[in-house]
Amino acid sequence: MHRPLLLLLLIALVGCGEPAPQAPDAYLNGALDWIGARAVMLDRVDWPSVRAEALALAPQPRTTADTYPAIRHALQQLNDAGDRNAFMVAPSERLDNPKQLGFHALYPSGTVTYVEPGGPAELAGMRTGDTILAVNGEPIAPMTSGSDIDIDYFVDSLQVTFQSAAGGTPRDVTIVSAAFGYEGRPSGRQLDHNGASLGYLELPWDWGSRPYPTLAQRALRDADTPAACGWIVDLRRHYGGNLWTFLAAVGPLLGEGDLGGFVYRDGRREPWTYRNGMVFWDGQQRDESFVEGERFRPARELAPIAMLVSPATVQAAEALVVAFRGRPDTRFFGEPTSGLPVLADHTQLSDGAEIFVSGAFTFDRTGRIYDAPIIPDVAVTIDWTNFGDDDDPVIRAAAEWLSTQPSCSQS
Repeated sequence: MHRPLLLLLLIALVGCGEPAPQAPDAYLNGALDWIGARAVMLDRVDWPSVRAEALALAPQPRTTADTYPAIRHALQQLNDAGDRNAFMVAPSERLDNPKQLGFHALYPSGTVTYVEPGGPAELAGMRTGDTILAVNGEPIAPMTSGSDIDIDYFVDSLQVTFQSAAGGTPRDVTIVSAAFGYEGRPSGRQLDHNGASLGYLELPWDWGSRPYPTLAQRALRDADTPAACGWIVDLRRHYGGNLWTFLAAVGPLLGEGDLGGFVYRDGRREPWTYRNGMVFWDGQQRDESFVEGERFRPARELAPIAMLVSPATVQAAEALVVAFRGRPDTRFFGEPTSGLPVLADHTQLSDGAEIFVSGAFTFDRTGRIYDAPIIPDVAVTIDWTNFGDDDDPVIRAAAEWLSTQPSCSQS
């Protein structure tokens, strides 16, 4: 089963001190109670029927492990309804040292959207824009219902047949997963379009590494020399991770104040705030706010921004998109996002197992709630074979719009 990357990393970091063991019946009912109280997509299923079905699958459990099929059945119904964060990890499945294959792709096209630098897929010769033709000798297929992104496998190895974007004969390679110390590295540069100086920043996914906001703001500073009259922020290859890291990274572009937040099943709202260079969640300052040295200050305050999105813009990246919604002079280009602009919630059960669900939707600075794919203002088909270069149609469309904005047309 496909599991979101951030959640797997959280599992790997869970420490000791599990609660005292429970009787199996109480364990099962407690798990179902937690799901019923926390799953923000619960209204998309007939929960009383799902709960009854789950209980029927474990009528007389003798161990907590006997209840796992019942709990997983309930979680699968949520996944089938679009949750995609609903799963269970048994104690034996917890990861001490997460390994990755180092590539991400789209289903059903098989288009490779991101190859992680230094990872096994890159070493095997895979590049952005290549096309997966088969996995272990079989045509590619979704690993979870309702998911567009699906070749982010977490397995020991895969036999992959792929076609290079450059053409030629398809290649058969075996990619062996490895723990290679991936950290997201934001990159930026300045573009010239019709005489307008535009800053470009690509933000890749990241699990919350401490250098990320510093690297992003260094990239912003480089792209703001000379002064950028507008910005392109590229989230098309952003598979999520730590939202607070991303808000800290681009806070100077987002501006001060409340940026949006999470809304829970019971209607409770917790805002995200950027203030004096610091990120806050419901009033609590986040450690991820750290930036080494002086924080970036754009030469032009609140310059127009073109946000680039795609089906590979997932979860925390979609929450970051929401933070930009409602910002003045901001327009969105590309293809609809993955459709999971949510907060993943989890709890540890008494035997050390973990269960996860989508626990909150997001809302933007105007109060609008997001619970589905985010549709860009300007639809532009992405050509992954020339991602990020001068022929990238999404960058061209964004640059054309920016060059007509007052800050650029009068510069």
